[in-house]
Amino acid sequence: MDTETARVLLVEAADRVLPGFPESLSRKAARALEQLGVTPLTGHTVVDVGAGSAAIQSPAGEVERIGARTAVWAAGVSASNLAAGLGREAGLELDRAGRLTVRADLTLPGHPDVFALGDMVRVQRPDGTPLPGLAPVAMQQGRYAASAIRRRLRNRPSRPFRYRDKGNLATIGRSKAVADIKGLRLSGFPAWALWLLVHLFYLIGFQNRLLVVLRWTISFLTRGRGARLIITSAEQTGVQQATVNGASATPPPLSGREAKAALTAAG
Repeated sequence: MDTETARVLLVEAADRVLPGFPESLSRKAARALEQLGVTPLTGHTVVDVGAGSAAIQSPAGEVERIGARTAVWAAGVSASNLAAGLGREAGLELDRAGRLTVRADLTLPGHPDVFALGDMVRVQRPDGTPLPGLAPVAMQQGRYAASAIRRRLRNRPSRPFRYRDKGNLATIGRSKAVADIKGLRLSGFPAWALWLLVHLFYLIGFQNRLLVVLRWTISFLTRGRGARLIITSAEQTGVQQATVNGASATPPPLSGREAKAALTAAG
């Protein structure tokens, strides 16, 4: 995308970009975005997306409709329908994202034989704040559930689930990233290189790591980017949809402050 010929708006409902990071890193991330030609609109929400425009609400409540040929939904996902089914059978309420609130041992209230984890559950820290919907959280929950089941088979009590926060990393662009790891705060190229190393570390198998390194090297040297897109015609569905790597990129209906973030571009 050439930001000299396209206007790119990053709409963020929070008061700053990357609210999960320290404020100093959020400011650096915002500056990095501006250097890339992106205009962050913090404190704003997307209240409607049309065929050629998007309606954005300011903190004062004013709604402005901006011409946009492309809208990218980036506000997270809804829980699996399985969560709704479990909640209905167990008589439990769901939150706005359709997630279940589980006990400290990741079991459903009143059903200690049912474990639930990942994006379909809402787990609270001891201070009452919810855990983020990130892959590391789900991975640790999976290991905990397996350990808890083994302990039950041996008639041993299980301890409550505790998430070990290893830090946060976020890439912004070429050689641009931010990192917050146990008090160590990095930005720019050092954070970007650290993100690459961490990503490679968690890949399974030497062959996978080698292939990813080769692809990254070629992409970095040639400034090339690739994406696999499956386009469904408007005649078939009535609405044109794009699928990226098998996941639908069509946003769900937006209403009020439920629309937390959207990236709009108009050429």
